[in-house]
This record gives sequence, structure tokens and C-alpha cells, in this order.
Amino acid sequence: MDADDFVVRNLADQITAFTNVADTMRDRLGSLPKDERQEIEEASAVLRNVRATRDHKLLPLIATPEGDPGCLLRRP
Repeated sequence: MDADDFVVRNLADQITAFTNVADTMRDRLGSLPKDERQEIEEASAVLRNVRATRDHKLLPLIATPEGDPGCLLRRP
């Protein structure tokens, strides 16, 4: 994929920033007492489950038959 240098650099900088945040969070969690760390891990599991089961807003999709001029799918 061809992309300007500034685009690639920006994405690399974002990856570095997120990696630094994750490393800091792991270090801070690691320095907590075991009982506090366990409470945080349990709370995180609850949040992940809630987020996974909540309703997601989906974009409206309109099906068009193959061959229709508005259909973007073209088969060879």
C-alpha cells in the first residue's frame, strides 16, 4: 500500500503511545496488592461482559439484487 510518510509515521506514533499506556497500566496493576488487583480484574471481566451483551447500533443496509445498477458487487 502506498501512503505518504507522515501517515505511516502518525500511525506508528499512535501505536507507540498506546503501547506505552498499556505498559504503564500493567506496571501499576503489578504494583498493587494481590487483593486489589483481583478486584480490578473481576470488575474488568464484568465490564467486558456488559459491553459484549449490550445492543449495538448497526448501520442500515439495503440489499440490492445482483445486476442492479446500484449494486456494488460485480462478479467476473
